[in-house]
Amino acid sequence: MNQILNTKKNNKKIKKLFKIQFGFSIIFIILGIFYIFKNLKEKEKENNISNIISLNAKINTVFSSKEEESIKNQEQNIYFGRIICEKIGLDYYIYNEYSEKNLKILPCKFSGPNSLEENGNICIIGHNYYDDRFFSNLNKLENKDIVILKNSKEKVYKYIVYRKYEIDEEETENVVNTRLDRELTLCTCTFDKSKRLVIRAKFVQN
Repeated sequence: MNQILNTKKNNKKIKKLFKIQFGFSIIFIILGIFYIFKNLKEKEKENNISNIISLNAKINTVFSSKEEESIKNQEQNIYFGRIICEKIGLDYYIYNEYSEKNLKILPCKFSGPNSLEENGNICIIGHNYYDDRFFSNLNKLENKDIVILKNSKEKVYKYIVYRKYEIDEEETENVVNTRLDRELTLCTCTFDKSKRLVIRAKFVQN
């Protein structure tokens, strides 16, 4: 008789523990969904800001009235240029000044000459958001792929990829050093964030 009563008590305890575990599981699932939703909303917000900024910059390159000329000059100070690569669906304006805040909105010029006409190594960095935004698809580039930079007057500067490799974060300074040759260096995080992916490209005459 005692054995039957003990068995019933144990069953009740097991059911109670199961209910508690089930309750915690539901809470964790709800928190997980909330966290994912919050991240998606944040990414959508950043993406909308980026699209608005890019659209504004494109519009300003179209108008040529005197009233718009001063706006254009201001835009030139904000943007270094525009980066385009059809293969990986890349088309963004580039901030002239690097900061963590700017980097969340658009790729940024990290180092190099002040204009696309000058010799030197132009280093541009962008976030890897693990989707199709910014430099997330940079790993798909291969040797001989073409990357285009445009200045504020939409003049085209073509670069051909010649090297792709990974480095540790502390090695970044060696990569971005200005060189005499006209080169382009693109840099982003690897998917596990342990290293930096580097794409090197040489300027080619049109």
